Order: sequence, then C-alpha cells, then structure tokens
Amino acid sequence: MEIERLASAEAFGAVDNEALGALLAHGTEHRLEDDEVIFRIGEPDKNILYIVYDGRVTLTGTDGSSTLYEAVALLGLSSYFDDEPYSLTARAAGPCQLIEVPFSAVRCLEREHPALADALSHIIADRIRAGTAQWRTGAVGALSQPVRWAMTAPLVCLPGGASLTEAYQLMAARGIGSLGVVDGQDRLIGLATIKSLAHRLLIERQSPDAQLSTAAMPARRISPDAALWQAEEIQAREALKYLVVAENDRPLGMLSQSNLIETIRAHQTLLRDRVERTGTLADLQALAAELPSVARQAREANREASRAVTQLSEFHLQLQRRCVEILLTELASEGLGPPPRRYALLVMGSLARRESLLNPDQDNALIIADNRPGETEPSPLDDRERRWFDTFADRLNHRLDALGYDWCQGHIMARTPVWHRQLGQWRQWVMTATRHPNGDRARWANIFLDFELLQGDAGLVDALWRAVLEAFAQHRKLLRFMAADDAEGTPALGLFNRLVTSEREEARGRVDIKRNGMRILANGCRIYALGHQVRATGTLARLQALRHQGVLTPDKVDSLVAAQEALLGLLLDHQLRQWGEGRRPDKYIAPDALDEMQRQALVTSLRAIRRFQDRVQGVFGL
Repeated sequence: MEIERLASAEAFGAVDNEALGALLAHGTEHRLEDDEVIFRIGEPDKNILYIVYDGRVTLTGTDGSSTLYEAVALLGLSSYFDDEPYSLTARAAGPCQLIEVPFSAVRCLEREHPALADALSHIIADRIRAGTAQWRTGAVGALSQPVRWAMTAPLVCLPGGASLTEAYQLMAARGIGSLGVVDGQDRLIGLATIKSLAHRLLIERQSPDAQLSTAAMPARRISPDAALWQAEEIQAREALKYLVVAENDRPLGMLSQSNLIETIRAHQTLLRDRVERTGTLADLQALAAELPSVARQAREANREASRAVTQLSEFHLQLQRRCVEILLTELASEGLGPPPRRYALLVMGSLARRESLLNPDQDNALIIADNRPGETEPSPLDDRERRWFDTFADRLNHRLDALGYDWCQGHIMARTPVWHRQLGQWRQWVMTATRHPNGDRARWANIFLDFELLQGDAGLVDALWRAVLEAFAQHRKLLRFMAADDAEGTPALGLFNRLVTSEREEARGRVDIKRNGMRILANGCRIYALGHQVRATGTLARLQALRHQGVLTPDKVDSLVAAQEALLGLLLDHQLRQWGEGRRPDKYIAPDALDEMQRQALVTSLRAIRRFQDRVQGVFGL
C-alpha cells in the first residue's frame, strides 16, 4: 500500500506522510468481490473507518438513490463522528480493495498527528455548512441588490507586459492593494496584489523589470448583475477578499469585503441617527420596541448569522449608550452635577462579545478612576463621590430594565457592590484570583473576562485589560480552574450523539442551545485567548486571533466558526419565529421542530464543540 495513493484523497490532501503512514500501519487490508456488502442501513456501526484504496463502492440510501465512489474515498465517517447506526448501504461495484482502520486507532492518531485531526475538522465544517445551506437560501434587503451597485469602479488595470516595478508604483500612488492584469484586448488575465508582487520579488528573486503577468493570480469573477448575497457566499466559501466584476471577460470593477460591509452599514447609520435623536426614556422605549424588526432586517440582509447578530448587538449597544446619556442629563438637572471622577461603564457576556440576540438581560459593571481630576495620587471615594456613583449605577439598572433589559438573575449589575469598584480594586481582585485560584474565582472570571466599554473612559478599560493579561502571563493556574468550571457543562449530546433535552420545567423536552452549545464554545475560546495573551473578546475574533498566532490550525478554527454560525442561525431564526407568534423569545429549541438538515447541522455543530471542549480540557484541565 502506497502513501502517495492515500494522499490523493481530498480529505487527506493536507495530511503529512508520517500521519498517513501511521494510518496505514493501523489498517487491515480487505478485498471484496463485486456486489459484496460492506455495511447496511440500520446496522450498528462497526467502529471501523473504511478507506476505498482501489476499485469502486456504491452507497445507497433509503429512497433507493445511489452514489458511486471511486478510490480513494472514506466510508464510515458519519459513524465515527456521530456514533450512530449506518444511514446508507455500501457495497462493492466490482472487485474492490479496502483498508479498515479501527476507530480507536483513528482517535489515537488524531491526538498524535494534529494534521489528521485538522482533516477531520475540515470534514465536520463542510457537513455543517452543507446543512445550513439547505435552510438559508438567498437574502433580501441590502444584499439582494446587484453587485454593480456596490462595486468599486473602474478596476485599475495594467497590461501583462508592464513591469513589477510599474505595478508597485501605481499601487502606491493610488493607495490600492491590487490591480487587474489584462492582455492586448483588455481581457482579464488575473489579479496582482502586493502579496503576489512581494512573492515574485522576495521569494522567487525575480527582477523588478519582470513582466507583471508573472505575478497575476487567478481572479474569481462575478457578473455585475449577480446579487450581493451571492458574492458574499462566494467570498466566505472560498476565503476570498476580492471578486472581479467582469462582463465578457472584460473587468468592470472590484467587489471587496469592505464594499459589502459598507452596503450593510448604510442601514445601521440610519438606525444610529434615530437613536441619537431620542430625548427621553419614553422615546427610547418606543425605538427599543422595534428590535424584532431590526433583527429580521439584519437576518434577511446577511448570509452569515454572525454578521446579523453583530448588527443586532450594535443596536442594543446604541440603545444602552443613549440611555446612559439621557440619565447623565437627568442627574445634572437634579443638581448632582457631572461625574466626579473618570469612569468606565462595562458590558459583559454576550453583549460584550457582540453575540446578543433579541432579549439579553443586564450584565454590566463599573470601573471608577483611582484619582480625582487634576490629581495623580490615588484616593478612596469620599461620601459625595460614592453617593453620585451609587445613584448613577442604581438608576441606570432601573432605566435599562424599563427599556426591556431584564435584571440579571445573578445580580451581575453595576449597582451591586462587587461589580462596582475603583480601578485599583479591580486590579487587586485580578491579582488575587490568579495567584490564589479556586472554583468560585474561576466562575467569577468566566463571567467577567469578556468585558468591553459601553460608555465612559476607554483608558480605564485598557488599563484593566493590561492588568488581566499581565496576571495570566505570570500565573496560569486560574486557567485550569476555569477549564474545570467549563467542564461542568457539556454539549447537548448523549449516547450515539442523540440530542439531550433539558429536564428544567421551563425547557422540558427542548435543547438549551446556548447553555449546552454556544456558551461552551465561548468558554473554551476565552480560556485559550487568556492563555495566549489575546485581547479580543468576541468568540469568532478570538478564534481568528488564535489561528493567526498558530495556536489553532485553520481547519480547527473553520469547524468551530461553522458551528458558531449554525447555532447562531438556528437560535436567531427560532427567536424571530417566537416573536412573530407573539411569544417571548427564549433559547430552547425543540428537536422535533427541526427538519432533517437542521437537526443534522445542530448535531454536527455540537459534535465539533465537544471535540473542542475535550481539547481545552486536555490542554488546560486540572
């Protein structure tokens, strides 16, 4: 058996020869005759990964439809991921040679060879996206517009015979990072970027006078009449920053990710202006009542659920900031005056991560400066200062409650003394928690360490984050306790990866998609981020930062991003349906209400999160 043949499988394209050799070493060769059955629909899985090394295999579903797979192909992956009975019947289509690798060996090899684990993570991501694509088709609103409305035109071009130096000089003069390369008839050859020029000059050591055509990269083209949501889907699926808008091979313009973002942002600007024009709490309440409409428009305008949720979170933040501004005016009119010291009002949890949906509760805190204005030495709050901040925090939480943001059941609010401190006291808490960790401090850290500025002095927030990262750089043991706290929750999967529903009265028979899915992913990303000095708070931002640092591989990140997108999409659609039916939105999804593709996407997403949680426990666990 040859490693090179195994490497030709798409699933193993990025797996090194050492890992492939180990996989073959654990495998057993098995030859089949024509029409011989490998496994049947409904049979318990045999805990074997089948590699079709030579020949062909037919897979037949319950409806009788068949698909022919030729070597090299992988069979039994569904059972490996999901521990479920076989959903297809596999039989040889002519003489066939299989390599059978026990699942136990594959799991060991995943731990020993990260590239193999990445390959399987890539397959998980593809499965999640295949499922979500079935229920998210198209978009309306901003992204239903044609590409020509958002593209940057014209596309700056140079003939392929121009030099690399000329291309760089033109890019520098125009302040652009790419340009089109065309032939003598102005037909597109490809796209040259700063990166491709640098590769030719620095890596391949080409002359600066070499022809630009040597630096032209294949360009993904799109029609000017295609919808913007189609362009966004291509960019996401193929990891592209730019699309060339072309007609009959002639470039008309360029569509970047920034073009798409600006198109969507135009709607957000209108919302922000409306929020800023409100003058009373009653005005703000009327605008907050439009949240479901804002959420629906965001969902319809975006293919990616995370972007829709980010827009919705920004609207929540705009409402809350304006609430603070109205309150400050109110306090001044009552004779309490302006804030006696610098302060920073923080948001925490899903809102700080920009992952809030329709009805977030309050998670906020207050940092107060150590020194008074004009003074450099720290001093405790005097009675007047304490009274001002106590009044501000208490009234703020009441105002936010009136605006529709429920009081946090755990009292994680600025009015609560433990969430209302001077900067030095916050620093001292962080120092104590990292030097002397325990379970209570770990839970506190898992709640607090997503904090971001809502309103006030950004310098105080930056100072506290510096203290947090410095403390974790010196004392890492708290991460172990945080991992232990995270391990108390598990993805909603039981034996054979069957969905586990809640036993709580308010959620009986349904899956808590936030507690037993998204929160576990957020916890793991937080622990990893703090362990590697990542300042970002958003789950997706943390994942990308960890990928850039080389801590998590692109395939691992891709599977987790796909899982987050799928869960956010399911939950946002669920809440929009509830609101449309006049019911209060919640986070509990009934498996019976999902179609087969949605259910499979949910199961596969939770499976990806469970794999990640296992990794977090392995790296950081007690």
